[in-house]
Amino acid sequence: MNEEIRITEAVTSLRDRAYLTIINGPRKGAVFPLAGEPVVLGSDAEISISLPGSKVASRHAGIRLLEGVWEIQDLSGSKVFVNDIPTTHRTLGGGEIFRLGENELHFSFEPPTSMKTAEPADRIVMAIDLERGESNDQIQHLNIISGPGFLIGRSPDNDLSIKDPRASRRHCRIEVVEGEVMITDLGSLNGTHLDGNLIQQAILRPGDLIAVGKTTLRCRRT
Repeated sequence: MNEEIRITEAVTSLRDRAYLTIINGPRKGAVFPLAGEPVVLGSDAEISISLPGSKVASRHAGIRLLEGVWEIQDLSGSKVFVNDIPTTHRTLGGGEIFRLGENELHFSFEPPTSMKTAEPADRIVMAIDLERGESNDQIQHLNIISGPGFLIGRSPDNDLSIKDPRASRRHCRIEVVEGEVMITDLGSLNGTHLDGNLIQQAILRPGDLIAVGKTTLRCRRT
């Protein structure tokens, strides 16, 4: 099967469902399955997903599935931060992180580990080695397992924090989606490259070379 067709089919099959996981904030760890019905995020106790915080508007943002495409829209007039970029509207490809006040939420098409029973949470699917470049905390590789995913970028709170001025604070995310290891660019300024090609989202294979700015990472089988 053509590689581009295979990737498209793998992504499209997930479009009718999604998950929001709170990764930072008072409700950290809470998971909200999304089944296509519009949801509203904010501080109001009566809305779909209620989030605490003085900087969270009563109806801060909305998420919906429209003609097979997920999107988030600001409802407050103060904008919602998606991958640290303030925005009023954005199409979602999976892997994005929303920030509403002190709350951070991860949007994914793959259920988090706490909702899975099919495979052990600690099963290593692939390893990502830092081939060229430097990390901020001496970590040289990531073991990719099922779960919320792994962030790569300049920010020190990433799973792999790299010293690269051409990398965005949160540059890309790697996660397991229906048994496949998928990489998603998080709206980075200079883009994410896979084997020399600029990508927004793609399935990774052992031997693939990921380029984030001037930093390169090699995918390998475990």
